[in-house]
Amino acid sequence: MKMKKLFLILSLVMTSAGAWAQCAEYKWPADQMKAQQIVDAYKAAVADQNYKGATSGLQWMLTHAPQWHSDLYVEALEVYDKLAEQELDPATKQRYVDTLMVIYDMRITNCGDEANVLNRKAISAYKFNKQNKTKLAEVLSIFDKTFEANGNNVFDQNLYPYMDVIKNNVDLLKNLNEDQVAQRYTKLIDIIDNKEQKSARQNKSSEVEKYKKVVAAIDAKLAKTVKMNCAFSQKVFEPRFKANNSDLASAKHIFHIGLVNECTDSPIWLEAVEALHKSAPDFTVNKELCSKYIQLKNFDKANPLIDEVQAKATTPAQKAWVDILKGDVQLQQGNKAAARDEYKKALVTDAASKDAYEHLGDLYVSSSTECSKTPGSAEEKLVYIAAFQFYIHSGNREKMEQTLAKYPTHADLAKAGWKAGESKKLACWIDEAVVVKAKKE
Repeated sequence: MKMKKLFLILSLVMTSAGAWAQCAEYKWPADQMKAQQIVDAYKAAVADQNYKGATSGLQWMLTHAPQWHSDLYVEALEVYDKLAEQELDPATKQRYVDTLMVIYDMRITNCGDEANVLNRKAISAYKFNKQNKTKLAEVLSIFDKTFEANGNNVFDQNLYPYMDVIKNNVDLLKNLNEDQVAQRYTKLIDIIDNKEQKSARQNKSSEVEKYKKVVAAIDAKLAKTVKMNCAFSQKVFEPRFKANNSDLASAKHIFHIGLVNECTDSPIWLEAVEALHKSAPDFTVNKELCSKYIQLKNFDKANPLIDEVQAKATTPAQKAWVDILKGDVQLQQGNKAAARDEYKKALVTDAASKDAYEHLGDLYVSSSTECSKTPGSAEEKLVYIAAFQFYIHSGNREKMEQTLAKYPTHADLAKAGWKAGESKKLACWIDEAVVVKAKKE
């Protein structure tokens, strides 16, 4: 009952004063002597770490002298923070935390300094309520207000926790949609960008690295909060990159999301990869940019990049990719036999190259109409049997199933006068013998 009574009193006192006061000078109540004795008593209790013993004096001062001095709130917040930390009973602990939140609000009401106090309130709210399902919406609201009030001056301690609170609200309350997450994430990253740029101007390299790590952690949390698909990239990262093409963090998101979700056809994806190649080239960036240029038949840009890819290739798998890229060039130029030779050369460089096997399978599948004079015949379908052998080694089950579905049927074989197990030669550029197999029906 005592705790509930205190909570009610504090809530009522919050409305008793305007936010104009700063509590920088001591304002004693009428009975100053009594107030001084109470202050001395609760300070002595705090010094002895007797936090429960300090509460009665703090209650009296908060009720009768809420504008006495900011020291009152510093002391009261410390006391209730310690009480909440040490309390084992969940219900009592939560009442201490609730009182702590009210004291923050009282400080704003009676002493002003809202932005600074909200920064500190957010830290406490996250500390005690980040997993409390009944308080999560309130914690999110506190963080929203904190970021709105502070902007670029929000405490560093509140950067990652904001994203964590967002995720917890999504997971436990399901009260945020993708757009609401995106809006908060964008605001958060804009603030971190500003902090990082300021640190860079001040030559504080350690702080710059710290912010980069914070962004990495936030991005990892974001990926667990929403679907990092093409639509989300178009909504969040592409506008940021369009507004600032030196925003490499957004460029990286566009690049990786595009690769994973197979949405690399937009011009903005190409621009993002070009920005990464210009500023921070690595093997993967160079390889994918080169592949895109080859796909677009822009050989003037693709060929020099092949040399760059080769220069950065250190492992057999990476070196095999050089041959694969050369094969892609031959394919785009219509030289399928030469493309096959390059892909097979990649297998000499790296016998385990699944990518080389997949490219060979794709190459053969693309030639079905070239290797037969009769559409839909068993002869035309031999390429799928040949391609399947490559897809087995590539491990691409989807393409394996697709080629199996296109095998010649028993009716096709009967019409051609063939039998399963016979060897038949593909007379086109492939110029290879294929063991005849029939589709399972």
